[in-house]
Amino acid sequence: MSTYTKTKSHTSNSTQNPLQSPGSTSDLERLDPKLRLVKNLTDRGEYKLALEALSKHTTDPEVLNCRGVCLLRMHGFVEAISPLRMVALNSSTFHVHEHVANHIKINFAIALFFGGEPGGGLDTLAEVKHSLDDPSVLMLRRQTKHWVQGMNLFRRMDWYLNRIAPKQGPIPPGEPIGRFVWDLEEFK
Repeated sequence: MSTYTKTKSHTSNSTQNPLQSPGSTSDLERLDPKLRLVKNLTDRGEYKLALEALSKHTTDPEVLNCRGVCLLRMHGFVEAISPLRMVALNSSTFHVHEHVANHIKINFAIALFFGGEPGGGLDTLAEVKHSLDDPSVLMLRRQTKHWVQGMNLFRRMDWYLNRIAPKQGPIPPGEPIGRFVWDLEEFK
């Protein structure tokens, strides 16, 4: 059970929004204390300090997602694959877990896409249901289109027909990428 879920379950008997504590007006009050610290650090752009504040030895999906997003925002795409893979990928079928939250699956797709495995990133993205209007999905689609347009004809055909990516992979955008749980609309 995630630290976010633990906090959320305390308010499930309430008639209010299930993500909101009774009488709470602050997003921070809905987070586990460790994630509150991480949110404060990431809000200031201190991703390295936030990463250091997170446990390396955890199976909590939201903590692993936070580790992955911090790495994504520091452009450590290859390093971000590992924590996000632990949560998102079913190691026996090599498909994404259906029960994992979409924002984690999308973060995993972003890590793969910019981490040297663009085909894997797009395949992972195709497995995410109900995400067509998600801002991160739209960004990935824009970046894919831009990247493919920059290929010569031979490379473009090789990409479309064989899914062989050129050595020069997609270039990440300048905007912060990846989404923490507190970035989601249903959390706000």
